[in-house]
Amino acid sequence: MIRVVLGCLITLMLLSGVAAEPMQLTVNGQVRTLLLMRPGEQGPRPTVIVLHGGNGSADQEAELSGFAKLGPPRGFATVFPQAKAGYWNFFPPGKESGQFKKYFQRLGGLPDDVAFVKMIAAELIQKGVSDPKRIYLVGRSLGGVMTLRLACLEAGTFAAVGLLISTMPEVMGSECQPARPMPMLIINGTDDRVLPYRGERSMKGDVLWSTPRLVEFFRKLNGCPEPERQSLVPVKHASNIVVERSTSCSGAPVILYSIVGGGHDVPAEFNATQTLLDFFATK
Repeated sequence: MIRVVLGCLITLMLLSGVAAEPMQLTVNGQVRTLLLMRPGEQGPRPTVIVLHGGNGSADQEAELSGFAKLGPPRGFATVFPQAKAGYWNFFPPGKESGQFKKYFQRLGGLPDDVAFVKMIAAELIQKGVSDPKRIYLVGRSLGGVMTLRLACLEAGTFAAVGLLISTMPEVMGSECQPARPMPMLIINGTDDRVLPYRGERSMKGDVLWSTPRLVEFFRKLNGCPEPERQSLVPVKHASNIVVERSTSCSGAPVILYSIVGGGHDVPAEFNATQTLLDFFATK
């Protein structure tokens, strides 16, 4: 395991030219880890916190997502937290499934991932790494679910949010009340069978919101009364992408990229990371 992690860190350094800094934080008695990659510029920087998917890892997400390679050269600090045993605890307290609680019993109990991500932001602000007004949150798959949990509870911490192939579970959405409008960019595949675009249930049986319902929730929150403006992004060797932009909003924009025929991944031909960084650069 140590050799694998070291190998990934060396690869990251070669790809980006920026050293990956392993960090540790203690959250409610549990030691948690993350990777930090800083740009060359001094002083508090815009910062992107990227949450990996279920059964994933921080070093894998840093290497594969593109944020480690593209973020620092554009002046963004990039942060890759590690979920406990690879899974984020997105459940509201007391609503965790029996299977989920049993899974974490052998690992010292349920992790408090809301507190973990909040502590990351606070620590980086305190160290002068992050601009407190320009901290952005991105999540892939289960990491996107965790991102929505944080948007529901800690909207004031983040300047904007991005979701990759993710949606809102009903167990969270039924009590989601963000404190303020939040710029939101969502990239989902219309034929995703893991977190279905049309909602219904996940492969594990969780009741999920559809992508249109999720978009409408944030359109209402952000004060977007006008219909979305649609356009088409042709992608070479991949499905077309329909873009729906709600930008005439009193609070914040909501943008949806629907990958037509796409599954539980993002086509390599579509640079989702660049799209997210462009979005964050204006927020």
